[in-house]
Formats: sequence, structure tokens, C-alpha cells
Amino acid sequence: MGKLGTCAVAVAVLVGCAQSHGEPLPPDPSGNAGPDAGPTNPGNPGNPGNPGNPPDAGNPPDAGQPPDGGTPDAGPKFSGPGPWPMTNVTYGAAEGIQESSVVGVSTDETQNLWVATRSALYVMRPGEKKFTRFDANTGSPDATNGKGEAASYVGNRLHLASNPVTYCDSDFGNPDNLQPPPDRACPILGAANPEGISEIVGGGPNEVFVGYVGTHTWDDKDGTWADPDRHSGKLDRVRLQSNGSIEVVRFDMVSNDNPMYWHNKTVERMIYDHFIHPHELYVGTDHGTDKFTPDKWHAPVGWFASGPNNDQWMSDHLHAQVCYHAVCVDDSNQRLGDWRGLAIDSNGDLWQAGRWAAGKIHYVADNNIWWRTPRPNTDGTKGPNAIDPAMGDGYFGGCNGNRPVFCPPQEGDYVNLSAVTVTKDPQTGQDKVWFSSGILSSSATDINYGVAAYLAHPGPGEQMWTYYDPVNDIGLGESNVRDLVALPDGRLAVAGPTTGVVVWDPTKKARGLRISGLPSDQIYRLELDMMVDPPALHVATAGGAATIRQFPK
Repeated sequence: MGKLGTCAVAVAVLVGCAQSHGEPLPPDPSGNAGPDAGPTNPGNPGNPGNPGNPPDAGNPPDAGQPPDGGTPDAGPKFSGPGPWPMTNVTYGAAEGIQESSVVGVSTDETQNLWVATRSALYVMRPGEKKFTRFDANTGSPDATNGKGEAASYVGNRLHLASNPVTYCDSDFGNPDNLQPPPDRACPILGAANPEGISEIVGGGPNEVFVGYVGTHTWDDKDGTWADPDRHSGKLDRVRLQSNGSIEVVRFDMVSNDNPMYWHNKTVERMIYDHFIHPHELYVGTDHGTDKFTPDKWHAPVGWFASGPNNDQWMSDHLHAQVCYHAVCVDDSNQRLGDWRGLAIDSNGDLWQAGRWAAGKIHYVADNNIWWRTPRPNTDGTKGPNAIDPAMGDGYFGGCNGNRPVFCPPQEGDYVNLSAVTVTKDPQTGQDKVWFSSGILSSSATDINYGVAAYLAHPGPGEQMWTYYDPVNDIGLGESNVRDLVALPDGRLAVAGPTTGVVVWDPTKKARGLRISGLPSDQIYRLELDMMVDPPALHVATAGGAATIRQFPK
């Protein structure tokens, strides 16, 4: 029965949660309280007398930068300056980008440069001067069979709104014998909603992943198998072919625990591990975080969510949680989602940061195990929690208990985490985890809390939590932080939604230095390419794309 007993109640009283990570979406009229399909982590209920110490995060030996700039022997090797200019470069209409606002910039393991706007994907291969454009009309339409379903899972068009995949879920039946049986029409369509692309990330050689905005109705069917929009949004795996065309495979997301639940629609953030656990993809969505192993994808036998199909290459979904103004006792009144922050630490574990909570998901390779919490031991008994620390549940206000990174008035209030990144603490050598807060909606209760640094084991004179003001301490032009990434020298690149990017050294009592020459100071995304040396900071802006190789000193 899985989670059906508790989740069936939750669906009736809660609604989903979604925000775009690019240009802000309209505010969610429902209040963004999410029903749950998958396991949550109970976290640490905290201690009212303890001033906010979250559970122990361990003591990793280093800050997550790949040793010697490379990967384990079995993977590709990365080093040297790469094929792109060592100077700072901007890209726009002159290079073939037809739309001005860029929502993502990334490189794959072949160093193809990928750029995305809301309505198109672009690629420039090493040695080229112009981008090639792909949209929903580039290539042939997806083939269908006599029932209107997709005849193949492999096509060559992006799955934007005008090019939906056709599914037939009614063949799945009614395994829980629900009465009346769930309404699962055939065929049913799956594609981005009209807002289009939300995020991209480069993958293996000649590979990029394209995330889309999904559609929500905010009613009790939203995110269930009775939801007509359950296949909306999601992501495409795109591979560049030798003739310059693309191969497109759509990755749908459905709970491994119970196919009743299709909560993850909008892709908020993606991160791809090139170094520690090579070729693992993590996807932060409007509800939870998924792990994909794209190299294991294969065309399913029968319905893709049955048998040894998606369990082999997808793990959906996992998240920390809080509950509204109370410690969680079950799935009722949960607040979770909007996972705009993802970062891989030195152990290859995943930090996630959302609108209400944060935590560290410990790595396991098996996609049929990764989503479970507690994780099962080999003898079938309950093992450790998948998320530890899980920050937010067991918070008592006033920074007492298990704080959700920042210290809102009560558990379940917004903290609006917009990014997370990891540096090396110069004193103890352990991972230092940085979080930023930045609002996207217009709710009166939304607050920009600034930037926080977390140390699991503070050294002499250090604190577990340290907080910084984006304007007065960091030198950003506004208190809203859209994104931040760690540079290998320990500095942070910090972006505001309207005031550009500054490079800041946390070890110095000085404000950061602004990066000049960007196409626009309206920033949507930062990404650091560590496959080249010096690294390349990719910046997506409202006026085009930029790659920064020379940072202000």
C-alpha cells in the first residue's frame, strides 16, 4: 500500500508547490503547501533548550573540488583551458541567439556550449562562431501508433508545448482497487506548458538535459494519477548527433513508491556529477528532488512505470520537510518544495535547499533505494535516514531547535532558499555549506533572509551558523539573492535578480567586487564549469549569455 493511507488524506487538504527558476511565475494562489507522494525525512525534532544545533553532518575531508581536476580512472579526464577563450565573452543576437532572455548556460563533457531561452535550445560546438537553434519545430514530429500513443521513446524534437508526447496510462489498471477507479484517459499529452524551458545542465559527451515548466491546477487532483496535467513539464535528455541533429528522449517523473503520484512537474534546478559519482543527474523540482542515471535509460517494456523500467534509471522523489506551525507527526500540513538549490559535496552527497527546508541526501547508487527513507539494511531492517541533517522540522522559533537554515518566526514559514554551494573551511578542512535566500513570489510573508554558512563541526572561535547581509557584508546591490556558486579559491560568486554578480571573499572583511561587462544585470542562473582550468562561470541574463574566465581581484 506504500504511502496511500496517509497521502490520500493529504491530497484532500493540501495543494502542490511550484515556482519557475527563470523569469518569475505569477504567485501561487494556493499558498504552496505540498501534498506528498514519497518518503520524507523525519529530521531531528530538536530540543527547545538547544539553540538550534541541527543533526551532525559529518566531517568530510574537503570541499568538493575534484582532486587534480579530474575524475576517477573509469571516467573522462578534464584538465587544461579547454577550447573556449580565456577572456570573458558574451553571447547574444550576433552569435545567433534569437531571444534576448537566457535562462541557462552550460557545457557538456565534449565542451559543447549550450544556451537555453524559454522557447529554444542552442548549441555551439568547439571551433564554431554561431549557435545552432533547436525548438519544437526542428526535426520530424514524434511518430505515433494506431492508438495515438508515441510509437518510440526516441525522437528529435524538443517537447515544448506544441510538441507533446502522447501516453496511454489507462492500460496500467487499478492495483489498489480504488472505487471508483482513477480516471486515466488514453491518450494523454505530456509537454512543457507555454512558459517553456526553465533550466538546462550539460551532461556526458554531446549531452544536455532540458527542464521544463509544468502545469498546476492547485486542486485535490493536482499531482495524482487523476490529474490531466500529470505528464506536463518534466525534462528531455538531448544528445547531439554527428550530423548536427539532436536525439531527444523525454524523462517523465512518477513516484517509485506509488504510481498514483506525479508531483514533480516543474524543473527548478539540475546538477550533473562529472567527478565523484560520474554521470549521475539530480533534478530539483516543485515538490521533491529526483536522481537519474541517464546512461542506464532504455526503452521500457510495456508501461514505463511498471517492471524493471524506470526503477533502473530514475529515483523519484526525496526531500526534507517541515509542517505548518507545528512539529510534523504525519503527512498532514507539510510544507515542502521549490527545490531551487542543489550542490554536490566532497563525498558526492547532495545538498538540497527549498522554500521551507534544507538537507543533505546521502548517496547510494541503486535507484530503487535512493528515494527511500529510512534506507533498508541488507537484512531488510530499517537503516539510516536518507537525509541527514534534515533542517527545518523540530524548529521552535527564535533560532531554537532544528532551524530551517534561517530563523523564521515559526516552523513552516517561508525561508525562500534560492541556492546552496560548498566550500572548504580553511581552519578545519571540512565542508562549509552556504545557503542563500531570495524571494520569487509577491506574498506578504516572503522575506529575503540573506546568506548563511553552516559548519557541522566548528573549530575554535567558529560557529555552526554564521549569517551575512547581502548588501552590507557581501556588496550585492540588493538583499534578494538569486544564485551563488563557490569558486575553487574559496570565494563565492553571488548574483542578485536585478543587480548583477559580485565575487566575494568570506575570509576578508571587505565587500565583494562586481563582475563588469555582463549582457544584463538581471540574472537568472549561475553555473561553474570545473571541467576546464581555470574554471568557467556561465551566467544567464535577461540580455544574453556570458562566460567569465577572468575574475575581479
